[in-house]
Amino acid sequence: MRITSVNSNPNPATCSRRRFLQLAAGTVLTLLLPGCARQRQEPLPQPTVGRIDTQPYRKQPPWHLARSGRGDVNPWMVMLSAHIEYAAVEKHRHEFAVFRTASANWDPNKQIEDIQGLLAQGPDLLLVDPMDTAVVARGVRSAVDAGVPVVLVSSYVSNAPYLAWLAQPEKEHASRCVDWLLRNTAPRQILVLSNRPASGSNPLWVAGIQEQMATHSEVSVHIEPCHWSSAGAEAATGALLGQGERFDGVIVRNGLIARGVVDALLERGLPIPPIAGADDWNGWLGTAKDHGVQFLALTGGANIGLHAVEMATQVLAGEGVEAYSTLPLHAFDHTELDSYHRPDLSEHYWAVHDLPEAWIERMFSL
Repeated sequence: MRITSVNSNPNPATCSRRRFLQLAAGTVLTLLLPGCARQRQEPLPQPTVGRIDTQPYRKQPPWHLARSGRGDVNPWMVMLSAHIEYAAVEKHRHEFAVFRTASANWDPNKQIEDIQGLLAQGPDLLLVDPMDTAVVARGVRSAVDAGVPVVLVSSYVSNAPYLAWLAQPEKEHASRCVDWLLRNTAPRQILVLSNRPASGSNPLWVAGIQEQMATHSEVSVHIEPCHWSSAGAEAATGALLGQGERFDGVIVRNGLIARGVVDALLERGLPIPPIAGADDWNGWLGTAKDHGVQFLALTGGANIGLHAVEMATQVLAGEGVEAYSTLPLHAFDHTELDSYHRPDLSEHYWAVHDLPEAWIERMFSL
């Protein structure tokens, strides 16, 4: 097995905490979108559905697998990459002769260069967790035009062909957030933080919340875009609080955003309302424990990386796959926190995963 990292971030299993935080800081970009009432309506992804015949891609193993990633610039992306690497170089090591990976560091121009470089090496299949931009779409299209099957991992890219999309169940996530929040409190003002940048399936999540709230006219919902970081969520929430806004319920897409909300409220000495939509990230679980937050967590799903590699084996073996499929959600709340939080590991750990304990200890031991 040969694994090659093309100008990528350090291997997440060996990346130092200081280097990781330097990389994460690089994702703090300028907010471009205004608040709720003025927010631009994004087109919803329209996934292809149905069973795909993969016989045209059938080859004898061992295979050459390539992956173009957005970049390991937050804990979730590190865990996603770890699952892809574990699946390709250990669990399915006899099926892949070569595994090459490239990290774009959230730069769409870098991602299309990565895709072109990976294609030049002649892969049998390309995994892409894409930024949803026209530039990246051209790269995905070039792979399909070259006869290389493309499997999208988690995120979506508009206006580009692909073989299959393995996604997060965004609308189910949104539905469960709204249902839990309305059952556990009587909110009049709800804050929804919508992630940026370049998360192509985010519009499905926002649409799911809007659909669920359509029959609750007694509740005011403020949808605010923020950067995909705790600092971005803290800034967006803090700006609203500074304008006198107050919320008795919050819906987020992940624990990274939830922690930013908590930080903004603590800074102003305000009570923390129930938060729906956090996840199993150890950093969030520690924050929730420290401040007694009432929350609903839905699995972050970083193990989608392992499932993507397994889908690649099915495609190259000529087995049919679904053009669009999602992973099941696992839910828990603040009453079960101690069953998931591991204070013996770093905050970058994720509680719901498919990695061997040896990988967990190597990556996250304090």
